[in-house]
Amino acid sequence: MKTNKCNFVKFMLSLSLMTGLAYAQTNDEQYLNSDPININGYVQPEVEATDQELEQVRGQVNFAKKQSQLNKAKTKNYQKLVDETEKLSETSEEMIEERKQAQKEMAQYQKKIDCLMGRESGRECDKYVKRTQEDEVKVSHAAPAPAPAVVEAKVEEKKSGDKFGETIKVLPYAGLTNFISDNENLEANISAGIRVESNASNRFSVGMGFKYTTMTTNDFADSDYNNYYGGYGDFYGSGREIEYKNMNFDIYTKFYLLKNERFRPYVGGGLGYNRSTLEYSNNDSPQGGFGFNNYNYGGEEVTTSAINAELMVGSEVVFSDTIGMVLEFNYTRGLGGNITSESANFSNGGYAPDQARLEELSNELLEANVLSLFAGLMVSF
Repeated sequence: MKTNKCNFVKFMLSLSLMTGLAYAQTNDEQYLNSDPININGYVQPEVEATDQELEQVRGQVNFAKKQSQLNKAKTKNYQKLVDETEKLSETSEEMIEERKQAQKEMAQYQKKIDCLMGRESGRECDKYVKRTQEDEVKVSHAAPAPAPAVVEAKVEEKKSGDKFGETIKVLPYAGLTNFISDNENLEANISAGIRVESNASNRFSVGMGFKYTTMTTNDFADSDYNNYYGGYGDFYGSGREIEYKNMNFDIYTKFYLLKNERFRPYVGGGLGYNRSTLEYSNNDSPQGGFGFNNYNYGGEEVTTSAINAELMVGSEVVFSDTIGMVLEFNYTRGLGGNITSESANFSNGGYAPDQARLEELSNELLEANVLSLFAGLMVSF
């Protein structure tokens, strides 16, 4: 009985094993013949056909997509750059305004110090000087009277030189002078003078001056006087010499374009009175007596008086409180004709062409443009 049970168990185990193997074989064939699936459990699509051209096109599509994304990113960042630039511009403007304000405050501070120390003067300094004077008055009620030396020092510090007569300047000068007209271009031998002036305000000064000018030139008889002495050029070799002397008295005013401690450029103008004399250096006859053809000569002279206008451009250069120098360019021209004109009188009524030539030259010099370049010393009191 026990043997039969063992055989039955073996039979059942063999049947179950055979059935499992058959089922497993069936399932393996099902899985091998079924569509492939991906890792997520989905059916993997069927592999498409492709070639090199298709892959190249796909690569270009991907490149275009990436470039589009880059362009979008760049656009956003450019917009951010514009916004930041606008903010930078606003902050820069604020910074510049603050800098200007600070520089203005510093300039006002420096101006106040210069005014209080006496280095600057004028209307701009009045508010600082008045305020200081008011403070001194308040303090003086509580403080003892200062010593006389201290009072004199304060008065000296307040001296600005901007009131007429407060500062006197003496300016001796010398330079070069040229007379330029339609027919003449002559250079003076001596051109020197002296001026005395005073400041009328912070920017204006007035003064008066005296100038002395001498000049020589040679007179060659022209075509109208070919027979005159046989021609000076032939007889003397260099023509007959003419002497010119001029005394000028003028009044003028200057306007200072810039007035600082060292350089003071200016422009100015004035009116002058001229007293001029023209005569020949040699009044002796080459033949000892009268010349050829009964011409009179010797003693010829012309003296004239005239008014002139002058313009000036120059600069004062200050070395110390009392010493400096002046450089100036001056332009002068006569106004109208001669006020007076005196000619030499001849006892002989004969023809005197020399006298006529002196008168012609006198008129020529009166109408000439007179250009001068001066340098001089400046002494202040």
